[in-house]
Amino acid sequence: MSWRGTVVLALAVLAAGLYLYRDLVAANADLSWESIIGPREAPPGELVTHLLSFDPATVTAVHLRRGERDWRVERRGNSWSGIERPSDVDDFLTNMLGLAEVMPLDVTSDELAAHGLDPPEAMVELERDGQPPIVLSLGRNNPPSTGVYAQLGSGRVVLTGALARWEFEKMARALSPTAGAQ
Repeated sequence: MSWRGTVVLALAVLAAGLYLYRDLVAANADLSWESIIGPREAPPGELVTHLLSFDPATVTAVHLRRGERDWRVERRGNSWSGIERPSDVDDFLTNMLGLAEVMPLDVTSDELAAHGLDPPEAMVELERDGQPPIVLSLGRNNPPSTGVYAQLGSGRVVLTGALARWEFEKMARALSPTAGAQ
C-alpha cells in the first residue's frame, strides 16, 4: 500500500471514531473524552476490603496452631530465628496483608462449630511490639472450597479466600518440614 492509501485508511478510521463518539454523546449527554480515555474509579463490586491491617515491621513473633501442633518464630534484630529461610516469614506477613474479606457473615456463637471455628481448625497469632496481638482463626472451607471461614479474635466471622489456608500450610511447612503431612 502506498502512503496515500495509508492516509486514506487513517482518515476513514478517524471519521468512524468521531461518528461513534458523536453517537455515544447523543445517548449520554454527560459523556466526555476524559470519561472515555481517563482513569476510572473501581466499581463498588471491585473494591477490596482487606481482612487484616498491620505494619509487618512491628510483628515480633508469628505463632501458628493446628490441633495439638504449635509453631513459633520470633524476630531477633532484623531477622527471624527458628526458621531455615527467614524471608519466608516476611513473605507470609506480606501475603496475610493481601487477604481480602470476601463477605461478612452473620454467625452467632452457637453456629461457630458449624463453620469449623469452635474450636478453630487453625490459628494464626501475630504478636506486635507495643500493641495487642492479631489473632486469626481459620475454620472450614466453604462448600465450593473457594474460601475459608475466618474469625478475627473473638469478633466477627467472615469468608476469606482459600489463600488464607494455603498461606498457613506453607508457613507451617517452612517452620517444620513434617507439618504438611499432619
